[in-house]
Amino acid sequence: MKNMKQTILEYVKVILVTVVLTYGFLFFVQISHVEGQSMEPNYHEGNIVLVNKQFYHYDDVKYGDVVIAKCNILGQQRQIIKRVIGKQGDTIECIDHELYRNGKKVNETYINEQMTDTNWTYTVPKGDVFIMGDNRNHSTDSRYIGAVSFKKEIVGKVFFKAF
Repeated sequence: MKNMKQTILEYVKVILVTVVLTYGFLFFVQISHVEGQSMEPNYHEGNIVLVNKQFYHYDDVKYGDVVIAKCNILGQQRQIIKRVIGKQGDTIECIDHELYRNGKKVNETYINEQMTDTNWTYTVPKGDVFIMGDNRNHSTDSRYIGAVSFKKEIVGKVFFKAF
């Protein structure tokens, strides 16, 4: 009888731990699939990424962070993966196909080719981030949809690429 109680207790413990871990994973982490070619060569169509959706706050944002944002693109709500290029108050410029932040050229080791864009300027509003795809010539990003609200549109930061 005692063995049966211990066995049942062990099963209950395993089930409880599984439920707690599953709930914690679902609450704190999101699994996302990369769609399209906008983040090539670093992220490809079908890649699976893990997103920290609870412990990523505006003060934590760093240039170069890869984030998931939920944006309205052509009338449809979509989740997109992009790289943070600018934060509130930053002036982002494209001058002769080169990207500048606050007057300084941005060192972009993660892109393969220059933008076909020539000249534009954008100042990032308070509470927003300016995001761009790594594959600049094939990306719908803040150049077209504007900066995104960190509080309302950023789901979280990508912290792991599974495959």
